[in-house]
Amino acid sequence: MKGTVFHGPRDVRVERFEDPSLKTPEDAIVRITRAAICGSDLHFYHGAFPIEPGFVLGHEGVGVIEEVGRYVGRLKKGQRVVVSGLVACGGCFFCRRGQPSQCAESGSAVFGYGKASAGKLGWLGGEQSEAVRVPMADYTCYPLSDAIDDDAAVFLADILPTSFFGAVNGNIRPGDTVAIFGCGPVGLCAIMSAKLFGPAEVIAVDSIAYRLELARKLGAYPVNLGEAQATILARTEGRGADVAIAAVGNEGALNATIMSVRGGGTVSVIGAFGAPSFNFPIGHAFGRDLTFRIGLANINAHIPELARLIERGALDPRPLISHVLPLDQAAKGYEIFDARTDNVMKVLLKP
Repeated sequence: MKGTVFHGPRDVRVERFEDPSLKTPEDAIVRITRAAICGSDLHFYHGAFPIEPGFVLGHEGVGVIEEVGRYVGRLKKGQRVVVSGLVACGGCFFCRRGQPSQCAESGSAVFGYGKASAGKLGWLGGEQSEAVRVPMADYTCYPLSDAIDDDAAVFLADILPTSFFGAVNGNIRPGDTVAIFGCGPVGLCAIMSAKLFGPAEVIAVDSIAYRLELARKLGAYPVNLGEAQATILARTEGRGADVAIAAVGNEGALNATIMSVRGGGTVSVIGAFGAPSFNFPIGHAFGRDLTFRIGLANINAHIPELARLIERGALDPRPLISHVLPLDQAAKGYEIFDARTDNVMKVLLKP
């Protein structure tokens, strides 16, 4: 089969390799019908993570069950599923408490990151490919209804649950002012997620005009990054935002997020950071009595609720899709997404 293989910074190639096969009785083989390029994939693309070459990229995928192991009870051949970006067992201490990102059995394994994030599972294939082996398939795969098409479903694999996780961690209350820093795909999904909790206003911050325009269409008040702090203060009687969500893994944006929150407010961080450390303004946070929440989203735990919202028409992430390319053009997709050309937002790949 074919897949998108990482060879080094800014060097990804669609190549042929051996078809996946069942390795444990809890595995399933999923034929991918739609995959996506995520902002966190760019950390590899830029060389920010010291990752060995030769692995298949991708942790956002939708497909059809081709084969299941003998211990798989919930899935059957021919069933449409979304594959969570996180592999989790569903039954350990953490999974039972809604924290599959800390799964004790998988070791917090993530697809498409090579050995670096495969946890206890060794080498995991990525989902920007024609097929993928899914460990712990009964919990890692979620069956889809016909009311959710592939283009909408692929958002359930990562960025929609991630943004929802950010809104939940922000403890948004009706009437709050929410500031979201970063209007890439995760930030735009965070706008949709935040609005589910009844805020008075969502302020969207970015430095790219077409992203801010899409944020406006989603119901947020768009603000250029350079004017963010002054605007947020002006719209909150000088207090600052009740909740601020950092939807991009950038130290400058994170510091701006922290500085935008009122005393006693909450900062929720969902952007993935490539850098191993950053300068945290702990003195400011201490003095302002801030709550700081950060972490890898509990994707599997949020998929069922978000799938129901999509089914009912309460959520529709498809306006974020800017490009749908054949898998063979994955390298072009990375180039466009990295350069932010052609009004790129979310790039999907179709095997």
